[in-house]
Amino acid sequence: SREKPQDSALIAKLKKALTRKFLSQLEKMAKKEPEKYLKEFYPEYNHFLKEGICQDFEFQSTLAKLLRFETNKNTTRNLISLDEYISNLRPEQDQIYYLCAPTREAAAMSPYLEAFERANLEVIFVYTAIDDFVMANLMSYEGRQLVSVEKSDIDLSKFDTKDKDDEKEDADKEEDNDKDDDKPSLSATEAMDVCMWFKDTLGENKVAFCRPSSRLVSSPAIVTDNESGLMRRMMRMVDTSDGTRDTMPLPKQNVEINPSHPIIVGLYNIKDKEPVLARVLAEQVYDNCLVAAGLLDDSRTMLPRLNDLLVSLVKGAEQKEGKSNGTSSGDSSTK
Repeated sequence: SREKPQDSALIAKLKKALTRKFLSQLEKMAKKEPEKYLKEFYPEYNHFLKEGICQDFEFQSTLAKLLRFETNKNTTRNLISLDEYISNLRPEQDQIYYLCAPTREAAAMSPYLEAFERANLEVIFVYTAIDDFVMANLMSYEGRQLVSVEKSDIDLSKFDTKDKDDEKEDADKEEDNDKDDDKPSLSATEAMDVCMWFKDTLGENKVAFCRPSSRLVSSPAIVTDNESGLMRRMMRMVDTSDGTRDTMPLPKQNVEINPSHPIIVGLYNIKDKEPVLARVLAEQVYDNCLVAAGLLDDSRTMLPRLNDLLVSLVKGAEQKEGKSNGTSSGDSSTK
């Protein structure tokens, strides 16, 4: 009975020693033979490294050094380490940003990436649920917090990417654009009005709060601080309670809108004049946000609404064409 605890302690020591030695050899390979590490070892065994990060906290930092990722800056899809990411950081950047998406194409088109592209910041792309789980468990690396770009409290205002010459050029362009501005933006009061209407229209069961955002460039809206879409899909796959997949209701979402986007401006203009159409558009904007976040469990639920919007679009085009034909015939008869 005495030998058993002694044997267990000895085995634990041997396990640590062997793990430390093995990881040391992997670090040497990654540094001295990076091509061999990336092409031969990493594709086959990266899942075990990630599993170790989630289970073995003693060697977590060592294992993290062995991970490799794609980023928005690496258009050739070369993988880089977290150390390389940190070496590329801008001086004022103190966080490591990452984005979860099913594919690189989806990540590149994500509305969450827009503000980071504009600020010229590098963002790590992760594509699987285990990658997302790794980031959540790792939390920080070399004193820098790992932050999902889907968080709402991200402030990128300190990242000024333009010098004075660029600012002067932009100012000149703005003066020219002001003369015939075809992209109106809502005022702060109007934007808050849309937010209140948006939340009331969709209901408190769907929207926790809605607010204007300055982080969006070409997208009308996003949801933030949401649960991970990759983790949600994984949990739905393993959820076998009652033999159904309807046991995970979607929680209320935090919505951020882009006051400069034509859709949001249009919603403000028609919400009182055409409330039915405005409601349908608001529901579609909300579902689009869920799709972008990977939270829409079944996109087929959008089809009836999309068909209604297409019918409305066709009718509007027909009415416009009818009016233009009437005007032209009237002009010809006058002549």
